[in-house]
Amino acid sequence: MSERGKLVVQQTKGGGYAGTIRLSNNKSMPLPSYYDLRDASLNGVECEVEREKGLIKRVLVAGQDLQRRPGKGSQEGYKDRQPQHRQQETAGRPPVKDNGPHQDKAREENRLKTFLPRDTHQYLPAKVDNFGLLLNKVAWFDEGEDNKGQGKGFKFYLAGRNPRTLVKGDFAGIDFTVLDRRRERALQGTGLLLEKLPMTPQWRFVVGLGQESVYETSLTLHPVYGFPFIPGNAIKGLVRNTIISEVFAGDEKEALADTGFRAIFGWTNYGTPSSQRGLVHFFDAYPATAPHIVPDIINPHYAPYYQDASGRTPPGDYYNPVPVFFLTVERTEMLFYLGINPAANQVITAGELAGQDYLSTTGKWLRLALGEYGIGAKTAVGYGCFASL
Repeated sequence: MSERGKLVVQQTKGGGYAGTIRLSNNKSMPLPSYYDLRDASLNGVECEVEREKGLIKRVLVAGQDLQRRPGKGSQEGYKDRQPQHRQQETAGRPPVKDNGPHQDKAREENRLKTFLPRDTHQYLPAKVDNFGLLLNKVAWFDEGEDNKGQGKGFKFYLAGRNPRTLVKGDFAGIDFTVLDRRRERALQGTGLLLEKLPMTPQWRFVVGLGQESVYETSLTLHPVYGFPFIPGNAIKGLVRNTIISEVFAGDEKEALADTGFRAIFGWTNYGTPSSQRGLVHFFDAYPATAPHIVPDIINPHYAPYYQDASGRTPPGDYYNPVPVFFLTVERTEMLFYLGINPAANQVITAGELAGQDYLSTTGKWLRLALGEYGIGAKTAVGYGCFASL
C-alpha cells in the first residue's frame, strides 16, 4: 500500500543533501541514505511512499522511482552487504559456518606460542618424546582469547568449546618391564634384602602439585625419563607419620622413645653422638607400565571470601569460579621397594612395634598408609590412595 507525502531536502554541514518525507498524517520519516540527492531541486515535491514493516522500501516521484546511488540500495548493493556465506548460498554452494570447530581450533593454534632460545628452537626435533621436557621446557603460552588478553597465560590444557590437552604423555619409547628388571637387579647388587610391593591407585594421585612451575601447578617427574614417580623420601615420611598417628596418638616424642621406631626410621639427637641412621631404605616408586596422565580441575567458587582477611566478605554463590587445572596419574601400577641389610633385619623384641622383623613391619605399615592415608596432594578428597595387587 502506498502513501502520499512530500519530500523535504536540506543541505548538510558536509555539503551534501539529506531528505525527509513528510507523510499526509503529518509524521516525518528520514529518507534512506542510499537515495541520491544531489541538490535541493526536489524539496517540496510530492511523492508516493511504499513501506514494509514500517521501513521505506520504495519512493516514487511523478510515477518514477527516486534515483538511488550506484551500488547502494540496488540489488547489487544489497548483495554487497551480505555476509560471504550468503553470497555462496545464492550461488548454489553450501554456506560456510563462521564458528565451526576447525576455525576455532585454527584460532587457538594461532594464539599458542613457545618461548625457546633461537638455537634451541633451531635444533628442536619434530617430536619431543620426553614428557618432562615437554611440560617444563617447551611450555605453551596462550596469548589470550581477545585483544584484551583475556585468558592469557601458560597453559597445558585448553578449556572452552573444544577442550584439549596441549602436553600429552607418550611413553611408548620406554620399556617399563626392562627398566624395572634392571632396577631390581641393581638393588639386589647392593646386597640388601628387598621387599617389592606392587600397588595401584584406587582413583588418581598427584605428587608435587605445589612445586614451582610456569603453569602454577606441577607434577613430580623423573629427571631423566620424564615419567611421574613417587620419591622415596615422600614414602618414608608417609609411613613414619602414619605410625606416629596410629600407634603413638600423634606424639612424636613418644615415638622417638620407642626402640623399634627409632631403628626403622633413625633419629637425630643434635649435639650428641647418639644419633642413628634408619635401618630400612625407602626407594622411589616407578610405574610398572606406561602411566596414564589426565588433567583435573580445582574450581574454587569463594575466592573473595577466603582472601578477605577482615572477614566482611560473605561466601556467596554469586562469585565467578576460577578454574585451576592440574595433572594427575590414574590406572597406573606403581612398584614400591623397601630394602634392609639382611644382618640387621632382626625381629623387633621391644616397644609398640614388637612382633615382626623390621622389613616386614615396615612393609605392613606402608600398605596401610597407602591404602588409608594416601600419598601426595588432596588426599582428604580421595586422591593418592592405593590398593595392593
